[in-house]
Amino acid sequence: MMDTNAPAPIETLAERIGAWSSAVDLGAVPSEAVAAAKRCIVDVVGVSLAATAHPLPRRVLEHARRVYAPGDSGVLGFADRLSSVGAALVNGTAGHALDFDDTSYTGIMHGSTVVLPAALAATEEAGGDGRQLLEAFIAGSEVAYAVAMLCTTRHYFKGWWSTATFGAFGAAAAAARAFGLAEQETTAAVALAGGQVGGLKAAFGTDAKPVIAGRTAAAGVEAALLAGRGLTGPTAIFEGKAGFLQLLNDGYADTDSLATLGKVWRLVQPGILFKQYPVCSGAHAAVELTEQLLRDNGLSGDDVRRVICEVTPVVAMSLIYDRPRRWQEAQFSLPFAIGMLLAGRGLDIASLTDETLAEPLVRKAMAKVEMRRVDSLHTEEAPEGARVTVITNRGTEVRGYLGEPKGMPGNPLNDADLHQKFLRCTAAAAIDDARARGLLEHLAALEDAPKAFAPFRTLRS
Repeated sequence: MMDTNAPAPIETLAERIGAWSSAVDLGAVPSEAVAAAKRCIVDVVGVSLAATAHPLPRRVLEHARRVYAPGDSGVLGFADRLSSVGAALVNGTAGHALDFDDTSYTGIMHGSTVVLPAALAATEEAGGDGRQLLEAFIAGSEVAYAVAMLCTTRHYFKGWWSTATFGAFGAAAAAARAFGLAEQETTAAVALAGGQVGGLKAAFGTDAKPVIAGRTAAAGVEAALLAGRGLTGPTAIFEGKAGFLQLLNDGYADTDSLATLGKVWRLVQPGILFKQYPVCSGAHAAVELTEQLLRDNGLSGDDVRRVICEVTPVVAMSLIYDRPRRWQEAQFSLPFAIGMLLAGRGLDIASLTDETLAEPLVRKAMAKVEMRRVDSLHTEEAPEGARVTVITNRGTEVRGYLGEPKGMPGNPLNDADLHQKFLRCTAAAAIDDARARGLLEHLAALEDAPKAFAPFRTLRS
């Protein structure tokens, strides 16, 4: 535990972050970390573009057009050019609107959907290239995950949405690196962002969740802009008597975690989960296992009387809607995710509508699904594993356990699978295949791109 009455250290935790992240140089980043970063960028760009077909990002864009000034930063999938803060808000919201973006079990958070919009908006405003974008993204991601390690998962279990609370520091560090801020300015940006963190898990299943992701990205960019103009923040934002750790984490801190910045690359270790389905990651093991049990035993949904899903505490805390009423609630509902399989509908982007949720066949299938929390199922390697029992109309049972569904760091999607997901997402956004593949080629060679954002402007004729 921290002694919050002790004198402030000569170097605060924010100053450590500022010193490290302001000096990130791609040439010193291990190749496997660069490759992991590019995979994250491909994934969040794809799901952001897919979200442009949904009303929520469009409404946030309409809001941003009225509230934020025109500028140099682009909006993914649209022709608009806004201030960097406005662009980060829209892109951050779009990145999480479908809940199809990547997940890190370091802190249990969606780091990329907050860090990339901040890095991208700031890089474009600064007139930066692909190398600058990669450096900013890597710096911001590693900072967000280091703060997560600092706080441990107890923060998430208290009810804080760590994507916002940890992501604010990552977004500020990313934007500061993209703007080329010096060490002291970067520390100020981190402190300014940290002074306004927030985000409650009560937002799950509502518009507020993706909007909070967008607001977090925007707050990081604005903090960097203010720091660049000489504004400062509390450098003891973490360890102060009324600081982040005391108020949001019961005073607990694993301070050794920050000493590993630039030594342990959390984009690689423990790595990142890339989703197969556009629902909360907590549902993925149960969905994949149910698909396998039905397929291997020649069963259809009509053959099934009941499906019992035993899940870990993390899953039970996230999948909070037993009988969802709207499509966003359905993304946090195991009965919906399994019910779509039993109804023979599959589970993809096209499933995410209120009309699909209201279909009698889907509602009937959902009623067959039961979720049970089993604390003993939790392991560090499989925090969202599931044990599934399928009971047939004949009274027979088939069951299995899956700890790491496909896409988990221990069972990863290969590049070909990730690229296929990207192309499915761009197809959902009505972007033609040639343009989509051209964007993939740009992202694959991002470190050599003279302009980070240029190909995004030619996605639609």
